[in-house]
Amino acid sequence: MMHFRKLALTGVIALGTIVGAGAVSAAPYTVNGNDSMWLISKQYGISLSGLIQANPQLFNPSNIWQGMVINLPGKGPAQAPAQAPAQAPAPALVSSASFANQVVSLVNQERAKANLKPLTSDANLTAMALDKAKDMYDKHYFDHTSPTFGSPFDMMKSYGISFSYAGENIAMGQKTPQEVMTAWMNSPGHRQNILSPNFTKIGAAYYNSEWVQEFIAN
Repeated sequence: MMHFRKLALTGVIALGTIVGAGAVSAAPYTVNGNDSMWLISKQYGISLSGLIQANPQLFNPSNIWQGMVINLPGKGPAQAPAQAPAQAPAPALVSSASFANQVVSLVNQERAKANLKPLTSDANLTAMALDKAKDMYDKHYFDHTSPTFGSPFDMMKSYGISFSYAGENIAMGQKTPQEVMTAWMNSPGHRQNILSPNFTKIGAAYYNSEWVQEFIAN
């Protein structure tokens, strides 16, 4: 069964700002099975933006996997890197990143048809979207309000994301990026988020049949 929902939050201004990391040292950290960049940042008291900036080698910060070694900014040596050779990404995670990137591309194709500016993929929003998708799957719910993170607005604040406009689309059960985009574009509310002239940034994610789009304007 396929489901989809949308939420738009407008006219709300968050006071938080994203500050660049000023750390002069870093320690290696080996990613565990259930880790995400957000969970690691919370565990070690590091800002999400600082953690992302300390790892410029990551093409997609939301695509990390067990055995990968990343840098923890501002930490002394605390954990030795894994001794085994670097592992190839798990197929499911590759699909997650690939599907998410395709969704962003399809969104911008639709916006181009409507003579709208393309949205910029934002690393923090992408990490948040993936954690929301994982949370819906792991906690067995389908809703804009998360039992873990609260509303999308609450979740954005906890990730250090500021905005003047914000929106969220969610879906479940679609098999491909094109299928979920077709469903969203055929729904007036979801289409409104995708084609809103107010939004400037997007984060998209796919995880085990859960789809999430996060939109903001600063």
